[in-house]
Formats: sequence, C-alpha cells, structure tokens
Amino acid sequence: MSGSDMPQADGDTSGAAPPAGRRSGLVRPRLSPLDLAVQFWRARWLMIAVFVPIFVIGLALAMLLPRTYTSTSRLLVSLGDEYVYRLSVGQGGNASLVSPEVEALAQSEISLLASPVVAKAALEKVTLKKAYPALARSCKPEMCERMGIAAVAENLKAGGAPKNLVIVAQFEHKDAAISAEMLNAIVDAYLKYRADVFTDNRTDSFREQRERFERDLAAEDEAIRTYLLENNLTNLAAESETLRQLYQAASNELLNAQSRLRQSEAQLSNYRWKLETIPPEQDLFVDDTSRQTLSALKLEREEKLLRYREGSRMIQDLDKRIAQSAAFLGSREVPGGIVRRGPNPLYQQVEAAIATLRSEVQALRSKETELKSQIAAFEVRQRRILALEPNLQEMQRSREVAERAVRAFADREVEERARNELTQRSVNNIRLLEPATVPVKGASLKVPAAILALLFAGFTALVAGLMRTFTRAGFATAGSVERTLGLPVLATIRKY
Repeated sequence: MSGSDMPQADGDTSGAAPPAGRRSGLVRPRLSPLDLAVQFWRARWLMIAVFVPIFVIGLALAMLLPRTYTSTSRLLVSLGDEYVYRLSVGQGGNASLVSPEVEALAQSEISLLASPVVAKAALEKVTLKKAYPALARSCKPEMCERMGIAAVAENLKAGGAPKNLVIVAQFEHKDAAISAEMLNAIVDAYLKYRADVFTDNRTDSFREQRERFERDLAAEDEAIRTYLLENNLTNLAAESETLRQLYQAASNELLNAQSRLRQSEAQLSNYRWKLETIPPEQDLFVDDTSRQTLSALKLEREEKLLRYREGSRMIQDLDKRIAQSAAFLGSREVPGGIVRRGPNPLYQQVEAAIATLRSEVQALRSKETELKSQIAAFEVRQRRILALEPNLQEMQRSREVAERAVRAFADREVEERARNELTQRSVNNIRLLEPATVPVKGASLKVPAAILALLFAGFTALVAGLMRTFTRAGFATAGSVERTLGLPVLATIRKY
C-alpha cells in the first residue's frame, strides 16, 4: 500500500496481537529526519510561495532605505578646576583637593554633550528647516522644537574608551554637509553650555560676605577705640608692658635702696660704737724726761756690763735705779712735765662719718618710702588693667575673626573671578582635537536589511513547511508506519 494513502489505524487486525504503542483513537506519526526531509520536499511549493513574496517585499523596502553620512569630532577632557572640591569658607588654596575618576569625568562630559539644552542650542544655530526639512513641514508648531531635539539626540552618539579621556562624538544625517555642520554646532553649544554650568555666582556671594565682615571689622575697631578712650588708655598691650617694666625697675630700685639702707644703718651703728671708745681730745705735746732717763740708765747698764760683772755693785746700783724709774713711770696716770691737749682728729673723722651716714640713711628711708608708694600705685594700675583686659581681649578676638574672614573672602572672591573668566574662555580642561569635517563616504543599511529580509522570509517559509508537515494526514514513508503502528510493512506502491 502507498505511504501517502495509508489510513491511520484505529482498531485491531484479525488474528494479530495489538501493536506496541497502539492507542485508541488517532495516532500521531513518528517521523525521522528522513521523513521530515520528504515532507519538506512535498511542501516545497508552499514554502516557495511563502518565501518569495516576503523576500521581494523586504528587498524592496531595503532598497528604499537612504544612505546616511556620519561626521566625527574628538574632544580631549582633562581635570579642571571645576571638578576640584574647594571649601566655600577658609583658605581654599590650602584645602584638600578631591577629584573624580577618569571614567566619572568622561561620563559627566558625555552627559553634558548629550544634554537637550545643547541639542536645542545647536538646532537654533543650524535651524530645523535646514537640518530636518521634512520634519519642519509636517510637525505642529508647538511640537517642532521638541521633535527636533529628539531627532538630534537620536542621531548623536558620544562615547569613549575605558581609562581614556578622549570623547568621540558622531552625528548621523543623510546629508553629509548637514552632518558636519550640525556636529560642529553641537560641540560649540556644548562648550558654551558647560561654561555656563560651571560658572557660578559665588563671586557675588563672596563679595557680599566680605563687605559684611568689613562692616563688622569697622564696628569692632570703633568699639576698641571707645573702650580705650573711656578708660584713659592708648594701647593696652603697650601700656601693660610699660607698666610691667616700670614695676620691675621700681622693685629692683627698692631692693637696692633697702640693701644700701641696711648697710648704712650697720655702718652708722659701728661708727657710733667706735665713737664711744675714742676720746674727744688727745695730748698734742708732752715735755717729760722720765722716759729718757730710764732709757739712759738702760744704756749705761749695757755699757757697764762690758767692764763689770753681772753681780757687781755698780751693776746692782744701776738695776735699782732702773727699777725705781720704771716703777715711777708705771705709777703715773698722766705724763709728767708740760702737756698740751687738743681735739682728737680720729674722733672728728668718725663724727663726720656718722653725720654723713645719718644723712644717707635718712635719704634712703625717704627713697624707700617713695618707691613703695610708686610700686603700690603701679600695682593698683596693673590690677585695673587686668580688670579691663578680658573685655578688650574679647573685642580683639572678635576683630581678629572679622579680619580673617575679610581676608579669606577677599582671596576667594579673586580666585572665583579668575576661575570664572577662565571657564568662560573655555581654556580650562576641554580641548577640541578634531573638528567635524564633511564625510566623503556614506553608510547604508540596504545590505543588512536585505539579509534580514532573506532570513525572515526563509524562517517564515520554514515555519510554513513545518506546519504543513505536522498537520498533513497519512504517513510519509513505510518506516514511519512501522515506528508509529508497530506493524511490518510488506510492500509499498508508488504512484507515477
């Protein structure tokens, strides 16, 4: 029996066991790869009928795709002042610097380049009518700008390689000249836009703060002057230092005067004691020969010893006479003979020294009293200055704070003004390496679209063949009958 005309079995054959895999009702054929190939071949005309129209339509649509031109521009991005963190208050030049990574830096610049603000500015320069004439004719007036920005954003591509600070910007358009012009307009608009973004108004804020602290500084100066005038002071620090030096000098002078006073008093006491032991008068002239007689007797005895012995009568007489003369001299309290007396010069010198020391002691005591009075006045003045000093120091600290703030905000104002001027001139960290030029060769999607149409048509035809294979009644080959019904096929009949 023919494989194409074999009916699907649904009952038992007389005298035979039920086949393996037999089920009640319909039985789905079990197909091998050869069976599928046979079925695809039998459905070839259906597949061709499905493939050809789809492919022809896709190829026709692919041929209608326009040729586009892509212009390219390259920008070098480097770390600039706008990406460096600075303190708003204080010495910004001495602050710690925090900068982004290379990828973050490039990504931020790409985001600025792809901003709708940049697209709008570029479109205003080139005009929508020139860039997209068809869109300008068909769009509604209130939607033209939005649709034009969307078209620019769709055709603009920007990116860069990892760890690379070069940004590659590309713009695609069906007109080569418009592609280059539009990309250059986008780059110019981007540079102006980023200058506006990174140009802040902190310069005015710094100036306002500086002027405010200048007023505070002037108020503190006036308060200090008023405070000094009210307390009869010119310069508290200088006056305190002068007072300290005067106090130290007076104290040293007092110690010196007290030392000299004690020394003078000791000398005066000593002289007074000496004065009591010195007679006011002394013998000026005494006419007394007793001592001369005694001396003559002693000389005579020495001469006699040369001629007489020690125990001779002559020597004994001389010894008696010498003893009597000595006894006589020793028994007299005052010299004998004529005596002249007068004032004692030593007594007068000591008395004069005592008078001098009295005057000196009196002067030193007066000086000591005066120095003590001066030191007391200095101490009173110093205590008053110490009482005034805390308030003045508080005012001076306030003045120093205001002065530092004025200096800090003045420096930051100058820095911000210079930085804004550099940013406005776009000379900071963005350099145009390659401006966009008119592309010579264009790119078209005709070949990829034709290949896609071929693949889609082939896939659709294959699906149609599969559907025809699995929905067709009967068995494709004798092997399919044997696998499905479990019955041997003894013969097959071919149709010619």
